[in-house]
Amino acid sequence: DPFGHTRQQCQVPADVGHLHVSFRRENPTVQRRDFTIHDGLVGPGRFLGCSVGIRVLDEGFWYGEGEMKAYLDGDDAHPTICGTGLEDYAGSAWGMGVHAAPYAGVPLEVREHGPQPRFVSFYRWHLPDPIVFRESFRVTIQQIARSIFPEEDEALERYAAGHPAAGAGWERGRAPGIAVAGIHERVDDYCATAYVYCLEPQPVPRLDPKLALADVARLPFEKPHPLEALLR
Repeated sequence: DPFGHTRQQCQVPADVGHLHVSFRRENPTVQRRDFTIHDGLVGPGRFLGCSVGIRVLDEGFWYGEGEMKAYLDGDDAHPTICGTGLEDYAGSAWGMGVHAAPYAGVPLEVREHGPQPRFVSFYRWHLPDPIVFRESFRVTIQQIARSIFPEEDEALERYAAGHPAAGAGWERGRAPGIAVAGIHERVDDYCATAYVYCLEPQPVPRLDPKLALADVARLPFEKPHPLEALLR
């Protein structure tokens, strides 16, 4: 030990957890199936948090109505913990604007124009609100969204045909200037890195660089940074 510690001083106590980090991606996600952030490790353990990236594929109005769901110790039909929407989970409570805070934030939003970004990422750390489990743990994000249409026309009919209603579904006449609005299923490109402490060390899926980088490239409107050439 370069710091002069003895072997006994360097030993890890038996009750200290081991950090497990795993990466998952679905490109694209599947309608009516939640995106899995983490699954498969055996407790006892603690979910430290996650960082999530989204490549927005659907042309709808807003992608982030899906709820974070945590299933603990055998709960399967219904989540043990259920959130109130993606933007709430990231600490925004309205949209996903760029911001940073100690336990949640949205550090990246690549936007050209329109109501949706092309890329977005957020992080969420469960430090003041720990999620612990005895035996099993799974956490997901629901793939639903909200769209609004100023007119009830062919564009609405075409979009609704490929986006099954969720929750209350399509509603009419809720506000001036909005003919139809509703919650519905959708498909995007999601990835996530999960951080989980477990008492016993366990294998996690190895990172596949081809999977992680597939279809991710500079967009036509993005310009290289002046220092980028110096880093090559």
